[in-house]
Amino acid sequence: MFIQVNNLNKSFHNEPVLKNIHVSIGEGETVAIIGPSGAGKSTFLRTLNGLEKPTSGEIIIDGMAVTSPDTDLQKVREKVGMVFQQFNLFKHMTVIDNVAYGLIRVKNVPKEEARSRALTYLDRVGLKDKANRYPHELSGGEKQRVAIARTLAVEPKVIFFD
Repeated sequence: MFIQVNNLNKSFHNEPVLKNIHVSIGEGETVAIIGPSGAGKSTFLRTLNGLEKPTSGEIIIDGMAVTSPDTDLQKVREKVGMVFQQFNLFKHMTVIDNVAYGLIRVKNVPKEEARSRALTYLDRVGLKDKANRYPHELSGGEKQRVAIARTLAVEPKVIFFD
């Protein structure tokens, strides 16, 4: 299994949000998690990539134990991409710099190469012409596509869409 979750639990202020989750997801599988607002979908995704620490349980992604204190979460995040609900674009950076950022910071790609690759992914989502704009100049849908381009650019093995 590419993703293995065993007995995952997460509580906030003694209020359980995730309760005894067990799931196995194979490489290449597409899985949708559905439920009402507040059901824990975002929390679940955030625990999978180590942005939230579970109260208990085990998460293994591509052989790496996300929940182990010995695991380098940076190595996990090199394989896992995430498109956030609010997109989390840097307001002070242009679209191209937002997309290139992960390539530079996570993949250690030289800046000019990262910007070139960023343009390629912006073109794939139909936003190459907006490369020098800032997030506040974009519509919600355009911001979402920038976030998708940013995630695709680092070529993760798995992408979580929140």
